[in-house]
Amino acid sequence: MKEYFDARIMLLAGFMLLTLVGCGNKEIGKIQGAEWDTIIIDDVEYSKTTSSDFSISDKDDYLGTVTDGENNVFKVYSVKGDTEGRYIYCLWDWEGSIYEKKTG
Repeated sequence: MKEYFDARIMLLAGFMLLTLVGCGNKEIGKIQGAEWDTIIIDDVEYSKTTSSDFSISDKDDYLGTVTDGENNVFKVYSVKGDTEGRYIYCLWDWEGSIYEKKTG
């Protein structure tokens, strides 16, 4: 009886984990370019920038993922302190960059 109960708990825990992981990988757009320098989300284009006042320490809310159409998945976050919604932070592995919304 104990083994049956343990197996049910393990099965339920596994199902819950898969559900949480699946919900956390909502694809919201794509990333492209030779150096992954452009992100497109809802027809809005963002370009990698090094001239903003923001850094990894300003990473805020998780927005979802973008992919390059291959097997590469990147996590995208809003940027704390960006009151105009001009910037996003994109993270892959241990590295990331700030991207700025293109205007005009």
